[in-house]
Amino acid sequence: MAEQVGDGRNDFNTECGPTNVALHEVAVAVDLGDAGVVLRAARPVDVSGLSAERQTRFRIDVARVCAQRRQVAEAVSALMKARDLLPDMVRALPPVKQLTADLLTMSESPSEDLRSLAGELGVQEVRTGR
Repeated sequence: MAEQVGDGRNDFNTECGPTNVALHEVAVAVDLGDAGVVLRAARPVDVSGLSAERQTRFRIDVARVCAQRRQVAEAVSALMKARDLLPDMVRALPPVKQLTADLLTMSESPSEDLRSLAGELGVQEVRTGR
């Protein structure tokens, strides 16, 4: 059905089309912890024509899968892009705060972007004796 509708249509703000279907594929694969599917499905997706909300959710999903693969810099980059799109949405989502805390824990030396994001979200850096 999405292919029949085609990209570039947004009747009644439904954003129904192949790109939106790909976003849902990515979201489901992230929830299932299938990083391989996420990376395959996310790579060709151009979300620039979608709403800021959909773009932000996509960036957060990409950040989540990067974190699953311990790709901290890539996860932070995706979160920063999400924050640049809709900062209020990013600040309001508890999973983003948890993800940021996880990234801080994974980082030997957290980047300035990660520290800045953590500060904006009110996430404290917790260091364990390693």
